[in-house]
Amino acid sequence: AVVSTQSTGERDWPEGRGIFHNQEKSFLVWVNEEDQTRIISMQKGGDVREVFSRLARGIEAVRQSVKSASGKDFMLHEKYGYIHSCPTNLGTGMRASVHADHD
Repeated sequence: AVVSTQSTGERDWPEGRGIFHNQEKSFLVWVNEEDQTRIISMQKGGDVREVFSRLARGIEAVRQSVKSASGKDFMLHEKYGYIHSCPTNLGTGMRASVHADHD
């Protein structure tokens, strides 16, 4: 959309994008979609603690890997929180959603 275009988020389309996931597809790292990096943890069932724990471990592993490879860390502003290319994601950048089947 307009924000992606103005922030040059589309400049490497489609080569500079990808999704990396574990074998179970319960942890995914989506690179250069709407934000630079979208980290996702999901699973069927109701164990929210396990999903969140996997997410927290994964975020730290990605952060350490990026820092090791580039010497850079995620951008954290004292007032605005984590910086994203989409302004609606300022702050924690965290979203949570639940999909429920109704029989």
